[in-house]
Amino acid sequence: NICRNCKIQFADYHCSICNLWMSTAKEPWHCDSCGFCRVGGRENFHHCDLCCMCISVNVYQSHNCMKDKYKNNCPVCREDMFSSRQSPQDLPCGHAIHAHCFRKLAGFDYRCPICKKTVVSASSMSATWGARARDIELQPMPADLARTVTIICNDCERRSDNRQWHFLGVQCPGCSSFNTALDDATPPTIE
Repeated sequence: NICRNCKIQFADYHCSICNLWMSTAKEPWHCDSCGFCRVGGRENFHHCDLCCMCISVNVYQSHNCMKDKYKNNCPVCREDMFSSRQSPQDLPCGHAIHAHCFRKLAGFDYRCPICKKTVVSASSMSATWGARARDIELQPMPADLARTVTIICNDCERRSDNRQWHFLGVQCPGCSSFNTALDDATPPTIE
């Protein structure tokens, strides 16, 4: 960390394992379990061996453990989650995403980009689902477009047959979610 000739110190922090020089402003530290240096202060993180990641002590006790969860790319920006300097966020379904990517995604989608489960609480979404049901009730499908469909709910994973299709969505009878996917459709009968 010090020049042999002029005796100038290269940086406040030096890791001989990672061959890294940097300022101590970001509180760098080397995690032996991860195998490289992280930032944010050692006292603020605890390494989870199952997730294979250093987790903030604020959420460590309640985090959703999943084997090698962070040894994937962020599903939004595609950056490696394990070596990223961006903070990860656990979704209720157990998948991980960068926190800043989640904030961008939440601006236009309420679902996990991997499994498509709703990532907003059911109580928060109930008003949205209720408004969608009212909109469907106020705009019945014309007879020539009416059809019966089979859906699979992305939230409760329930399959439901003989549901009335609507272009605004099809509600799951099990959990009342509109986060559903069409599995099969009966073509409209034209008379």
